[in-house]
Amino acid sequence: MSVNRHPRLLTAGITFRDFVISGIDQLPRLGEERYGTDFVATWGGVANTARIAASLGAQVELLTGLGDDPNSQMCRQELTDWGINLAPIPVNPGWALPVTMSQACGTERAMTTVEAALPAPLPAPNLDGVDVVVTHVSVPADTWLHEAAGAGIPVIADHGFEDEYESGLLDAVSGCTCYTPNAIEAMHLTGADDPVRAARALAEHVPVVVVTCGGDGIVGVDSRTGEEIHVPVVAINPVNTTGAGDATLAGLAWSWGWQVPFARKLDVAALVGAIVTSRAHGTADPLTPEDVLAWVPRAPERLGFLTELLG
Repeated sequence: MSVNRHPRLLTAGITFRDFVISGIDQLPRLGEERYGTDFVATWGGVANTARIAASLGAQVELLTGLGDDPNSQMCRQELTDWGINLAPIPVNPGWALPVTMSQACGTERAMTTVEAALPAPLPAPNLDGVDVVVTHVSVPADTWLHEAAGAGIPVIADHGFEDEYESGLLDAVSGCTCYTPNAIEAMHLTGADDPVRAARALAEHVPVVVVTCGGDGIVGVDSRTGEEIHVPVVAINPVNTTGAGDATLAGLAWSWGWQVPFARKLDVAALVGAIVTSRAHGTADPLTPEDVLAWVPRAPERLGFLTELLG
């Protein structure tokens, strides 16, 4: 087995300024005050995936919207300090980076967001030398995404919607290589009554479908090979699930080009998401290959292959 530990990733989508309180024993009701144990101010949305992938060793470029507000200025500086290359993008005068307040309680979280639509679409990037594109896809999808997938560059797409979805979403993701909804999203989109059937239905439109199922692990269907995989969750004590899906996406993108079975890539994705979820600061803290290897003794039969690849 061989791996490229430093793939070139292009991450594209909207960045959020996240304020996260974790360690809450119960989410508050209206009029009630509850207390947490940890607080962190960080960068969410596609920046979650960019930061975790960069800390794992990927060479990351971020294509995102920035305004002329203080949060946008801080975002540019802090992500650059993380070693992330911000793609050439115009500043949008009068537009402010979206802000989310998240309260994390075990496996649950509640979020409130202030967001205005980006006034102009993200410009088409230079894809020379890019190994994988990771995007929080817009609806309709940017033309360059489908062109990249058609040219053979893997495009991994996410688009969260929870209870409702935008008309045209299936068309947007169908031109990509891989779509990564959670179980609720996959079932809403397809009308299927369980995540496995939903993944199968989506795989009729998208070559690879990876459905995250929380405590039930990950379901993957690769219509190109006929593989159908279900990997279990990595056992953890959940502390902060904010950005867990974005971290899982980073693990999948980091390992996408590895010459290992599909199931092993899903194991990497599950492990990265689990480690981040077990930390009070979640995606705000770096996650190194050494951190990944430290978890191998907890499940050596499942994760032992990582010692050979990363040790």
